[in-house]
Amino acid sequence: MNNSRKRRGKSLQTKATNGGCASATVDDFPKSKRLRKDAKSKDLIQQDGPVGLDTVSSKTQAPCSMNEEELLKRFSVRREYLRKNNIASSTHVFRKLCDSFETSRDPAKATAMSKYLRFQFEFLGIQTPQRRELCKPLWKEIKVLNSSDLRTLICEAWLSPEREFQNFAVDLFEKECMRIYSDDGLGSAGYATSTLDFARQFLASPKSWWDTVDPLAYKVVGPLVKKYPEYLLSVMDAWNVSGVTWLARTSIIYQLGYGKDTDAERLFRYCLKVAHEEEFFIQKAIGWALRQHCRVDQEAVKAFVQKNKKKLSTLSIREALKHVK
Repeated sequence: MNNSRKRRGKSLQTKATNGGCASATVDDFPKSKRLRKDAKSKDLIQQDGPVGLDTVSSKTQAPCSMNEEELLKRFSVRREYLRKNNIASSTHVFRKLCDSFETSRDPAKATAMSKYLRFQFEFLGIQTPQRRELCKPLWKEIKVLNSSDLRTLICEAWLSPEREFQNFAVDLFEKECMRIYSDDGLGSAGYATSTLDFARQFLASPKSWWDTVDPLAYKVVGPLVKKYPEYLLSVMDAWNVSGVTWLARTSIIYQLGYGKDTDAERLFRYCLKVAHEEEFFIQKAIGWALRQHCRVDQEAVKAFVQKNKKKLSTLSIREALKHVK
């Protein structure tokens, strides 16, 4: 094993910065005849049980079931077993991703990038264009992964300490959203709710921040809700009043890409339900969503703001009417 892989293995086991992937279960890992017949692996999985993340319930995090250090430790043990037995093809892809990122590390840029996000996350110093270029050779292998392997790979990336890995996880989720549960034999309702619930894990995690939440909201959640409104609109209703900042923000901005298909009544209703919140990211989301809808129906937005100017924050109003003449 080369030095970069050693560093990665040690990092995943010892660095539990900023949380991890909530509620990933053993069902999210690839199964094979070799794995099922191996008594040792069976014991390992049974002892491991459901993997979750024990967090303190707050406005930005949803309560889960296991502390992040233990999650990382158990995840690392299981992933290492699968790697040694060449069972999880996604782990092979992940090793390539780690090596590629490690060789592109730039400490100077890493400091600046961490500062931009208020020093909440570690960075390797790989900016978005370069990161996506480094990932291009992997997409051919990713395309042939089954649903279980895809979920494993997303979790592997999300659990890594450096922010570039979470950004990769979001890109992967966006590109392969419709395959996340495609091999699991679920009907439309099961597929829709399972995929959205899997996305929720990354929207209500200690690692969640606007840079990962926003693309998941309007590039993953938005298309899902649009395709399966009969199953998922009620979930958006619940998220809107959940008291969890990132879920509430998602409920407000998931329609950003809908254009003329935007449900204005629902958008306005969601905005009013959280208009009293002093949270910056909620106020900003309201303004952003209303400003986006201005492109479709400026008069409706102006009328809404005028009618509710005593309820909406100054920030929300300013953002909503930024481009109104």
